[in-house]
Amino acid sequence: MASINALPAQVCERIVRWARRSDLVSLCLTCKALQREAEVKLYEIIMSGNTQVVFRACQSIISRARLGPYVRALYIFQNNGHCRSALPEDFWGVVQLALSTMRSLQCLVIHDPTYSNGWVLSDISHIPFQLQEARLFFYWDRNFVRFLESQNQLKSLHIVDGPDNDSSLKLEVGSLPELQVFDGILMAAEHIIAVTTSITHLQVALDTNSEADFLTFIPKLARLTSLGTLSILHLPEYLAARAFPLIAATCCTLRHIGMIPLPLPGPNSNYFYRALLSMHQLRVLEVNTAAWTPQPTGIQQRILASEIRVYCPSIEYVCFWTGGGRTLWILDGNDWSYHSDNAHHLQLDALWKAR
Repeated sequence: MASINALPAQVCERIVRWARRSDLVSLCLTCKALQREAEVKLYEIIMSGNTQVVFRACQSIISRARLGPYVRALYIFQNNGHCRSALPEDFWGVVQLALSTMRSLQCLVIHDPTYSNGWVLSDISHIPFQLQEARLFFYWDRNFVRFLESQNQLKSLHIVDGPDNDSSLKLEVGSLPELQVFDGILMAAEHIIAVTTSITHLQVALDTNSEADFLTFIPKLARLTSLGTLSILHLPEYLAARAFPLIAATCCTLRHIGMIPLPLPGPNSNYFYRALLSMHQLRVLEVNTAAWTPQPTGIQQRILASEIRVYCPSIEYVCFWTGGGRTLWILDGNDWSYHSDNAHHLQLDALWKAR
């Protein structure tokens, strides 16, 4: 009888392909032939809200040189609601060593609750990978800047900090030449579009300190000749009355825009519909009706979507965001259908990146 270790590679690959992820560890212990295939799948994506699981996986990668090149995506976060605690320095030290072996890494997501451990990306000479997607919750410091400058294939970037006015923390012009999707605060977005013009999808988060700067930021979007999607988080209605017409004049070829506060019917809503008249390629519009009392629902939303399409005939999707979730209305021939989500999606939903 032939040994199980003599199983053809094609058979092992097929067994592993159809195995549940929970069974991969058992397959690794079955025989060497299955171990090789199971390890590739087991370490391809490291994702767990339990940081001890990630810690042990990184330890295994450090101790077994063959494992690092299998990793294509690494996610580090804590899946315990709002009670996220600082992770010890030895955890981050192990992560840094493991990263130095991941030459095939393409996606890196790190949610550091303290934002202060960006030094794990500081040893540029020992970082063997070129990311395509990064979501990094770190402070913007010199280590972070040097890391971003080293990533010439990065296509999608989500960050939570920006460079302030410190000239020593500016990216070199020409950095991030492949960047297409950016999600961050206004301060960071303003700096990013000054160094790269390849962005097609942009999401900007405003706060009370950045609202006044948003109007001066909008004309700078003209340099992004390929920009098709613009999403603005936390845009107040009083600012939208000036910002939306300015966006329409600057970026009249947008295909997707949100989250624009939908004004109540009346003379003060004229700016909204005048802006729509000039947006001839707009297909998706996300509007915020959280301030409406009562909230428009059902047939009221359908009427509003139809009215929007009168002013912007290219519209195919209208998404209404309320305090309790969202409803996406989809044009189907001459009629509208809809799909509703609950409050778990909120603004972090990636509708703006999907089209």
